[in-house]
Amino acid sequence: MNILLALLAQLLHLGLMLAAAPLLAGLLHTLEARLDGRSGPPLLQPWRELRRLLRKQPRWADSVSPVGRAVGPADLTLVMAAAALVPSFCTGMAFDPIADLFAILGLLGCGRMVRAVAALDAGVAQGGLLAARRTRLMLFASVPAMFAAFTLALLAGTSNLGLIVTLQREGLLQPASASALAAAALLGVVLAQEPTPEDPDLGGPSLAAIRLAEALRLLVWLDLLAATFLPIGMGDAADGPVAWAIGLAAWAVKLVALVVALGVARRILGGHRPRAAAELLAAAGLLALVATVFALSSAATA
Repeated sequence: MNILLALLAQLLHLGLMLAAAPLLAGLLHTLEARLDGRSGPPLLQPWRELRRLLRKQPRWADSVSPVGRAVGPADLTLVMAAAALVPSFCTGMAFDPIADLFAILGLLGCGRMVRAVAALDAGVAQGGLLAARRTRLMLFASVPAMFAAFTLALLAGTSNLGLIVTLQREGLLQPASASALAAAALLGVVLAQEPTPEDPDLGGPSLAAIRLAEALRLLVWLDLLAATFLPIGMGDAADGPVAWAIGLAAWAVKLVALVVALGVARRILGGHRPRAAAELLAAAGLLALVATVFALSSAATA
């Protein structure tokens, strides 16, 4: 019975992640437009764009190889794999035993790398510039993210995300200062994330897959923050549908609050300026390093 509940919760989780990703992206775009004094696009505009692109014929440049044509499905598959490992409304789902924190970060990074390789595949200067921009952002963001993950693994004694969430929910991740610094570092990484420029040679279903992957990638980062540092309302998959409903309500509230905070913070920081993103990632890296030092000091004195 518990195995069946874990499998059902896993399927429901993945379906909700795919459905919520464009909605959250639309909410963020609308909020940022309103903060700038514009009316902004409708909330459901990302879903409409995806439906429109899926109806169009694929468009490819003559120089694009099969590697470049597979970039959309490959990126979406990698991000979906990461999304399946991050708990949303409950823990103890079917993939919980393999939900390793470093594996999740690796899958997100591989998705970025696939996009960079595809940009180089066309063999034009614009593709090389796009690849350089994506690779630079990925390298800068990976340092604080990995240090924050290492801190959480030290505090919990494991890198399994389900166990980390459970320990955080029970208040057993000590010292709390190291956990708070790791949360601030990951928040800095999320704030510095920018929409990846779209390849000019993509169109149709491949572009739809890219846009869905971008929206899902943002949701994975927000869900990682919510589950790891705000596990309020989360139950266990074995608790049944009533606990799931409570967890779903709490998950929705946390995601909306994080999206609103993200939009306001980006407005205060001045949007997606490259210099601001680099400074933010540098500060996040420093916070993550201090968190790791605190965690190592705690482990040495234990």
